[in-house]
Amino acid sequence: MGGVVSEVLLETERLRLRRFAGTDADAARLLELDADPEVMRYIGPFARESVAAYRELIRVWLPFYENPPGGVWAVEERATGDILGWVFVRPAPFHRMASAIGWTRDTELELGYRFRRAAWGHGYATECAGPLVRAALANPAVTAVVAVALVTNRASTRVMEKVGLRYQRQVELPGYADPGAVYVLSRAEG
Repeated sequence: MGGVVSEVLLETERLRLRRFAGTDADAARLLELDADPEVMRYIGPFARESVAAYRELIRVWLPFYENPPGGVWAVEERATGDILGWVFVRPAPFHRMASAIGWTRDTELELGYRFRRAAWGHGYATECAGPLVRAALANPAVTAVVAVALVTNRASTRVMEKVGLRYQRQVELPGYADPGAVYVLSRAEG
């Protein structure tokens, strides 16, 4: 499924998912997103400190785009072109705590998302994550889509449920007081 990747992966009624280009503008938007303590409340202190550091992060993401719908996709509002946040589908073992969670199979893809506070409560995460989950499971090489969020992050786990993932179990996450809630949708269920 590899090859040249279009800048735009998909469009919904309100949103456009496009590749991050590695420009200063994209990197600055990521820096701004992660600088909001409320956005990072359930994620932790993993923000980078400069536009250059986010340009490098975007470079690290480039291999994910080789197998669409894999990638970290900028979520733009179609009407304005504003970046509201991002959504990704990537191999689950790439997660920084994959071993603690038990994600060892490259055939499982992790779903993740992060949005500006002003975008919360509008259904944007569900609107763009749903098509990504369906596209991922349409690939015969993918056995499941998985996700994790702190059990206290009910808004995030609710998105997982709305796009069809099912609660599987709790897991202790190193460095966090609250456990993680692991969700999964296997090919057989999808």
